[in-house]
Amino acid sequence: MHNLSILSVVSLSLLLFFHGAEARQQETPFSNACHFSLINSLRPAQAIKYEAGQMEVWDHMSPELRCAGVTVARITIQPNSIFLPSFFSPPALAYVVQGEGVMGTIAPGCPETYQEVEGLGGGEDMRRRFEDMHQKLENFRRGDVFALLAGVSQWWYNRGNSDVVIVIVLDVTNRENQLDQTPRMFHIAGSTKQEEEEPLTWPSGNNAFDGLDPNIIAEAFKIDIELAKQLKNQKSNKGNVIRANGPLHFAIPRPRKWQQDDIVNGIEETYCTARLHENIDDPERSDFFSSRAGRISTLDSLNLPVLRRLRLNAVRGVLYSGGMVLPQWTANANTVLYATGGEAKIQVVADNGQSVFNEQVGQGQVLVIPQGFMVVKTAGETGFEWTSFKTNDHAYVNTLSGETSYLRAVPLDVIKAAYGVSEEEAKRVKFSQQETMLAMSSSNPSP
Repeated sequence: MHNLSILSVVSLSLLLFFHGAEARQQETPFSNACHFSLINSLRPAQAIKYEAGQMEVWDHMSPELRCAGVTVARITIQPNSIFLPSFFSPPALAYVVQGEGVMGTIAPGCPETYQEVEGLGGGEDMRRRFEDMHQKLENFRRGDVFALLAGVSQWWYNRGNSDVVIVIVLDVTNRENQLDQTPRMFHIAGSTKQEEEEPLTWPSGNNAFDGLDPNIIAEAFKIDIELAKQLKNQKSNKGNVIRANGPLHFAIPRPRKWQQDDIVNGIEETYCTARLHENIDDPERSDFFSSRAGRISTLDSLNLPVLRRLRLNAVRGVLYSGGMVLPQWTANANTVLYATGGEAKIQVVADNGQSVFNEQVGQGQVLVIPQGFMVVKTAGETGFEWTSFKTNDHAYVNTLSGETSYLRAVPLDVIKAAYGVSEEEAKRVKFSQQETMLAMSSSNPSP
């Protein structure tokens, strides 16, 4: 009996081990994709034009994105236009580069928590007529980061006077993506005209209704056959961003106080009412700030818990002219950097000590920095702004120099022996840099 108990424990341990290995295997990027002799900065491979905007997509088969196990898209929505309801197969993070509007998330199985009614009479007993019910809406503006859950549909409405631009990083190797590593966007509405040449990376086509028999649609929604055919959008080639017929109106959300009655069950609290976004462009929420060099803000699962499910995080950085991010590496994640403004000289060093990238990076470019690769950023005369997406909800960074750096923690005698320097030289290496993360470059001082 004792031997059977031991055997059972061993069997259970092996089962858990292999189950965990299998689950982890689903998150593994392409094999040998991170063996770089040279890293390239990336621009969109293709632009898919819509009636009132476009979606630019990066080639997910590029070695850099294959290494990170992600792909990138950039959506542009013109004023008074709507990005129609759709969802992605993998989870993703979206960053609002510019503009403002309203975003709706349609979470399956969750109640319509917003209601809109219209008054019909006067007095205290005024009768009201039901107008609409829908799920939670959220205003968005520049600097907002949104968590996009796998298979959960969203729509975006531009209510401003200028274009909305949204950058999305999709984690195609995430375990919640059970398909292959080709990014897919599923359309709930809209219809995309097929071009003569197939898109490089993103399959395009019509909405989900188009493949259904109109009689089935009519029966499922209890509508007539003509309306069912209209839902298929067979004659429309406007794409997934269309112009609205006049301004759209929604029930305006008010600040909601937490009440015990709000919790119906565990799903309600953790899924239906989960906070999905936060703004990281506000200087007041900076994690690192230098009045001379710039600022850095981090968004991870500690301040936005839903990221624990996505296993992603985001970093917002702003460098002033001549500002520098001290040499560092991300210990447990790949990094996808998207330049939102200005220009910077960026150098990346691989595991073999070889410089694999040493170029200027400007607005609209994407740069992948693999896990453990050393990176240094130095802003140009106009400064530099970027947003980074990391493939770990609690990614952490090690700095090579500075007050809390790796070399500051190493004993002097080890530094002397490791680099063959004198004690005085070792002290200069260890103690000269007093900044923590941000500093000024001596080669490009501020005016």
